[in-house]
Amino acid sequence: MRAFPKQPAPAAPADRSLGAPFRIFQASVLGSNLADGVYLVTLPLLALSLSGSALVVSAVGVAMRAPWLLLILPAGVVVDRCAPMAVMDWASKCRFPLVAVLGLLAWAGMLPVWALVAGAFLIAAMGTFVDLAAQSVLPRLVTPELLPRANANLQSGQTLAAQFAGPALGGVLASMHGVGFTVAAVLYAGGLIGLALLHRRPGPFGTHITQTLPAAPRKPGPAGRGIASMGRDLREGAAYFRRRHDLIGLAAVAATGNIAFAATMTMLPVWVVSPGRLGLPSSAMGVIAAAPAVGGVLAGLVAARLLKRFGGRAVLGFCAPAVGLCLAAIALPTPPAAFAALAVVGGLMVQLNVMSMSHRQSSIPTALFARVNSVYRWIILGVSPVGALLGGLVAQRFGTAAVFLSGGALALAAGALLPALLFHPAPQGPDRLADPRPTDEELTHD
Repeated sequence: MRAFPKQPAPAAPADRSLGAPFRIFQASVLGSNLADGVYLVTLPLLALSLSGSALVVSAVGVAMRAPWLLLILPAGVVVDRCAPMAVMDWASKCRFPLVAVLGLLAWAGMLPVWALVAGAFLIAAMGTFVDLAAQSVLPRLVTPELLPRANANLQSGQTLAAQFAGPALGGVLASMHGVGFTVAAVLYAGGLIGLALLHRRPGPFGTHITQTLPAAPRKPGPAGRGIASMGRDLREGAAYFRRRHDLIGLAAVAATGNIAFAATMTMLPVWVVSPGRLGLPSSAMGVIAAAPAVGGVLAGLVAARLLKRFGGRAVLGFCAPAVGLCLAAIALPTPPAAFAALAVVGGLMVQLNVMSMSHRQSSIPTALFARVNSVYRWIILGVSPVGALLGGLVAQRFGTAAVFLSGGALALAAGALLPALLFHPAPQGPDRLADPRPTDEELTHD
């Protein structure tokens, strides 16, 4: 258990370059994120055009999101056991032909609904491994003092690609069967080229990026790599996570915020589009929905500097409650208020993500990082369907404005209270990070 460390003075000048390996990695990731944005818009629209059934569209939506709940924990074990770059590479190579084949079948008019649903699940499954491994690769590309800056660069670029440019391009291509998939496949292929270039470059630690960094000493454990040992590895990561009250606090704040955000975004069309309170045409919904991406891109430009200037605890203490206030402000019945509030929410969430990701990457031992990170992400992403459901129930019972007010109050209370309740100084005594592997007794009783 540890509190947020105060930000140390950097060991290198503030304008130190992130380096060519990071730039290649960034280009590869952003190309894939742009493809994600195209694909995530094209796929539901293709399902609707093939079937005309809301049930099929719902099934595709479930298939696209299910891997994050079903596979992210075992994916963490795989990434920790293997070099993260190797996991990114093989998962990307599996994803590329799946997207290309779906696009070819859609273009030829030979794509059955069952294949679309199955393909959506498999592509999302590969994406789960790619995204989780990418977060483990970053600490191998830049030195620790540059992690906030690198994360800010990635966050702003990913927001622009996946939430703004990608969906806009997907919407333009959606009317042409198979073309959206073809464009996504080409972008995924570009990401593979970037990964291939990274294989040839040394990292900043004198090792190749594909190699695993020196890990903390590990106690002998059962041999083998079967299901039983995978379960032990999962328990090991979960036990470490439970001992880290700072990670529990971050996850609790992020999960609560995601519940409120999911409820808000689910009910936003009902509020915005006529006959909703704002009374706007349906074409305006895209502009309002893009507001978080606009704020996120702008925040990414200053997130690293703000984190360095004020430190992680101050960033959390300000941004988390502010998210709640901005969500509540959406209830003001004017379009500018909705756009501005959502834009600020997007910026605050990027700042929080940069702080959280940098803290996890710099404080979780390399040997456990992917497993602990997968537990964290499973918690914060798994609550989104709950938020969407609660949003509908609250709107039906109390009205749409109540969704924004109650969601804002929930995020405000969580952001203000949870850090004080869950974060406290690390206990005195031996440094548990020297050997992060839980004891056999802890694994037995956890």
